[in-house]
Amino acid sequence: MSSVFIVTGKITGNTLIDFSTGPNISHLLSVCDYFTEIIILETNDFSLTHAEKWWKGEEETFDWSHLSDVCSEGDRKKWMKKEETLRRKVKSIMKFDESKENPIDKSVFSKASCVTSFYLLSHISKDREAYSKNIRKLASMLDIGGHLFLGGTFNVKYFSIGEHQFHSLPVDEEFIRTVLADGGFSIKLIEKQDSKVVNKAVKYEKVFLAYAVKVKEV
Repeated sequence: MSSVFIVTGKITGNTLIDFSTGPNISHLLSVCDYFTEIIILETNDFSLTHAEKWWKGEEETFDWSHLSDVCSEGDRKKWMKKEETLRRKVKSIMKFDESKENPIDKSVFSKASCVTSFYLLSHISKDREAYSKNIRKLASMLDIGGHLFLGGTFNVKYFSIGEHQFHSLPVDEEFIRTVLADGGFSIKLIEKQDSKVVNKAVKYEKVFLAYAVKVKEV
């Protein structure tokens, strides 16, 4: 769902900022051709370190070549070219400090054409007020007319790693519509799919993708 508008050529621009869960590049591979530069934001040192290792082409990093079937029809040479294109487009990988009102150094880049954020805000927002503030922080990175793609889950109960369960803020469609409108966005689309997860690692009702355009400063 996340890249359908971009890969059809409907959305292009100068800068794309990604703020998503972990050092994950999978969703960026299909959209990197449509932006001049990409900035990746990470919330912790572990993700920052491993994202930088991938960017520098170091050996001790996660191997994303299993995505070649999706991105390059299984062609290894095409895959390597696509991955190098993404590396070349990445301008910076930065730490996002959510404890600060201005969590990144905005002096190093101009406002973005597009911001993507997938499966993260519910994990780093302790309550709905914090979630709303994080939406406004994302909005502050965008030009008027800029595009936001926000993905997550509705009514998540928990997610777990091994025997340990971790915080994830439950949100619903009404709340997402409210915080986006309050953040200066016009919502163009919200897509939803029922949960198909059958394991005990995570429990939620629906996965969602919201697409919105920034129409005003707030």
